[in-house]
Amino acid sequence: MPAPPETPRRKPDPAGRDEVPQENPAETERLVEERISELQVEIDALRRENEELRLAETECRRDEEALRREKDRVGAILSALDTGQSLVDPDMTIVWVNQEARDILPEQEPIGQKCYRYFEGLNEPCEVCAARRVFATGEVTRVEKCVSRRGRWMNIVAQPVKDASGRVTHVLESFTDITEQKQAEAALRESEAKYRTLVETALDIVLIHDSEKILYINPTGVNLLGASCPDEILGRNFLEIIHPDFRDRIRENVAMDLLGESSPTTQLQILRLDGTPFWVEGKGVMTYIAGTPVIQVIMRDITGRKQMEDALRESEERYRSLVELMPDAVVVHQDGIIVYVNPACVRIAGAKSPENIVGKPLDLFVSPEYRERIAGHIRRMEQEGTSTSLAEQELRTLDGRAIQVDITATPILYQGQPSIMVVFRDIAERKQAEAKLRAVMEREHLRATELDATLASIASGVIIYDTTGAIVRVNEAVRKMIDRTPTSFDPIRFEERQAGFGVLQEDGAPLSLEATPYYRALRGETVQGEEVMVTRLDREPLWVDTSAAPIRDAGGAIVGAIAILTDITERKRAEEALIRHTEELTRLHHDLETSNREANLYLDILTHDIGNTENVSRLYTDLLLETLDGEAAGYVGKLKRSINKSIEILGTVSTIRRIHQASLELKETDLDRAIQGAIEDFPTTAIYYNGTCHQVRADDLLPVVFNNLIDNAIKHGGPDVEVAVRVEELNGEVQISVEDTGTGVPDEEKEAIFHRYQQQKRGVGEGLGLYLVQILVERYGGRVWADDRVPGHPGEGAAFRFTLKKA
Repeated sequence: MPAPPETPRRKPDPAGRDEVPQENPAETERLVEERISELQVEIDALRRENEELRLAETECRRDEEALRREKDRVGAILSALDTGQSLVDPDMTIVWVNQEARDILPEQEPIGQKCYRYFEGLNEPCEVCAARRVFATGEVTRVEKCVSRRGRWMNIVAQPVKDASGRVTHVLESFTDITEQKQAEAALRESEAKYRTLVETALDIVLIHDSEKILYINPTGVNLLGASCPDEILGRNFLEIIHPDFRDRIRENVAMDLLGESSPTTQLQILRLDGTPFWVEGKGVMTYIAGTPVIQVIMRDITGRKQMEDALRESEERYRSLVELMPDAVVVHQDGIIVYVNPACVRIAGAKSPENIVGKPLDLFVSPEYRERIAGHIRRMEQEGTSTSLAEQELRTLDGRAIQVDITATPILYQGQPSIMVVFRDIAERKQAEAKLRAVMEREHLRATELDATLASIASGVIIYDTTGAIVRVNEAVRKMIDRTPTSFDPIRFEERQAGFGVLQEDGAPLSLEATPYYRALRGETVQGEEVMVTRLDREPLWVDTSAAPIRDAGGAIVGAIAILTDITERKRAEEALIRHTEELTRLHHDLETSNREANLYLDILTHDIGNTENVSRLYTDLLLETLDGEAAGYVGKLKRSINKSIEILGTVSTIRRIHQASLELKETDLDRAIQGAIEDFPTTAIYYNGTCHQVRADDLLPVVFNNLIDNAIKHGGPDVEVAVRVEELNGEVQISVEDTGTGVPDEEKEAIFHRYQQQKRGVGEGLGLYLVQILVERYGGRVWADDRVPGHPGEGAAFRFTLKKA
């Protein structure tokens, strides 16, 4: 290619501008025209090269694929090569190795060992030892040998290591695993033998020529050319066996082959030795023999195929008749435009004639939501040349009706142009039948699902038998009941399990097969609630309550039986234990009644006598208070308060007795009346209460709750204490708070304050008042707790809150 004309250089302008070169315009135009002519010549040459490359593209791809496979094979061999190195002294002792050499026997330390012992497991030097030869000659030595210890071929290169005087002090051995190379050489020899065998036995003609003389022909070629031996053909001019009509074309192919270009596969006629022609399809490729380029040609006899092509043309008319008469619609389109339809398509599409459809775009018959997907299928078929599998699709008729079809498409040549043939069938009737079948299957599936759910939800074991007595279905309860583990329960005849199970009647007598409930059910009997005991060889006996019934078909014939097994082992044990427990409870109840009567008698006597005594004591303290003054009067006042406290305790104990003795019969109770009644018992205390209209579930002891809470607030709040009773509705319940301005309750005591006989910092008492409050509130279905009147400030007063259920 000529060099482009030199571009004039511009001189730099100090002001930052480029100076426009001063040239002859005519000269410049001439140079441009010459350059354009040169470029046009180059473009024409490139076009010819492009056409030649396009013709060679097919063969080039095959060569590239073969080259890629060869590269892969060579790459695999090269990547498998490993090189180990070791340094030995004149005694053949290893003084250094690299990691590759260590990996030969990783469990041994090579340094200090004899090389022949470490590498080959020998007790004396090898017969063929490269290192010994180097020590003897001082020259680099190469040896190929099979190392028996590893079973591998090695290429060993031994190099002398010399000192300053030139004496060999050590030998460095580099060894490369060439096992794959040895195997490859053997494989190559085998491959060449196979190639020769393949060529000699091939059914195609294999011929080699040097563009003039025939150098080789296989037995198939000898036979097809009508020769008795290869010598009748070898040495002839190659073109002699080519029919004259094809010789020019073959000369062109040979020229391309010799240039290393891929010549096209060609159909031609060749001549037998007797001059008769026959059709072959062949292709040549350049190769080398002893360094000389030759052409190897493979030709296949296609005479029969040519005859078939003639027959195919005859069958095309029969094919067209078939397409015209077939009930399935056939559409052929090119670039999305319909070019052919058969009569069935005209009928299904609702047209009057093919002219109503031919020439219209294919999208006219495709629903909008499917157009993009159909376009994708068409692009893939055009690119890959593959057909689409049969699928269901919705199409549109000319009048806009939607129809369901089974459709498939395949790329074809129609009138010499790439096209796509679409075949579809109206499946409206089939869809209706499928819908009916689907409805039936859904009903059957629903019934099966319901049966599975029913069996799974039944706590008792369910066994279904066929008419032979074989178990065909069980639920999970049977597996757990019989095997005590959720393992598989294979269908099995009941009598086959009798080797591991014994069935006894309730009195312990064995139950015969004919007496089993399932056996009787298979003979039409319905069995209900029979208790049997199943004994197992390696487990404890199992008591089951058994029911069984026959399963009949629509005609009333028995087709199986179902048995329901309920594990009553625990019930049986419980019944026995219950009998023993009942006897024990009867005895204990009698003892408890006796003890309760005695305890109530003693408590009644104590309450009555202590109450009378305390009343007399309070009377005398009143008399003493009227006669005494000073310090003595103070002592008597304390005595009176102690007597009052004792009376209060007796009242609380009596209330607790009433709670435990009375039956739990809650009723609608007026909350406001209970609170007002309690407040009236403390006339000297400032109690704030705004009233309420709630009705709650309680009993006549409800005022006791407010009496104890208000009394607790007054006792522990000091002389100036203020008490407030608040009522509010929260979460469907009524919450009542009794708040005071006293010393409050510390956080660590808010729970323990409701326990009996607890001494708290708010004062010293018997601890029964708040305990009584807790008993009554929980009796009414509520809960009670202590809180701070002011949240987070226990010292600013207590708030006792409890809930009651609304009536």
